[in-house]
Amino acid sequence: MRWFLLSLWLGIAIARADTDFVVIDANESVPYWCRFTPEGGMGSELLQAMSSAAGLTTQIRFVPLSRMIEDRSNNDSGNPEFFMWQQEFAAIIPIAISEMSLFYYRPHHSKPLKVKGFNDLKSYKIGVLKGILINRKALEQMGLTFESSYTQASLFKKLKVGRIDLVIEIDLVGRQMINQLYPELADDFVRMPLSNTVSPIAIMIDANYPNADSIAERYREGLASIIANGEYQRIVERYYPDGKLPDGWFDSLSRFQQMYAY
Repeated sequence: MRWFLLSLWLGIAIARADTDFVVIDANESVPYWCRFTPEGGMGSELLQAMSSAAGLTTQIRFVPLSRMIEDRSNNDSGNPEFFMWQQEFAAIIPIAISEMSLFYYRPHHSKPLKVKGFNDLKSYKIGVLKGILINRKALEQMGLTFESSYTQASLFKKLKVGRIDLVIEIDLVGRQMINQLYPELADDFVRMPLSNTVSPIAIMIDANYPNADSIAERYREGLASIIANGEYQRIVERYYPDGKLPDGWFDSLSRFQQMYAY
């Protein structure tokens, strides 16, 4: 009887431990998700701080974006719009925000580029990360030309040598990539922030993941905790050149949290 009770207790303990361990996929996107740095990037730091506050252990598994989107049974991180169209999630939890910019390489153009609207893009070949365009065929039928790459590094290398004219990328990712690849030529790259492109960076728990609802609630509690004690802001500020959050950060984060609070 004692052995039976011990076995039963061990079974319960192991089952409980399993519910405390979560695997979330991420696409390498410096400085948000960084495979080869101790901190792992802004997103990784925030997620690990949330996990610690919530009593969870989170493993971040780095996967190409296209494979993340194709996998319909994993937990994801990133912009929910890239994933929701073909996967059902028990919870989508925005943890940060991002904004898009267009980048070009000044020496390849005789005068500054002016992009004020959709039609202005039709003259250029635009580099995008593979998997980012949900409605690519429709956009191409409207006159836009794209070239895809699996990594941001590849996009900016193509931009530098003139294989593409523009890169559309998350603003902070693009700036970081230029400084990483071409620090001595950083002034030759021009960024054009795109208005009305603020998007959430979220973690998404698959609908069929074990104990998905309770795990999601613990993540939300962990996020609220690190925001309240100031750890959240200290993490994010380290990743911005001027050492401070962009204006309206928490308002935008709150808006996206309400949008996905289902």
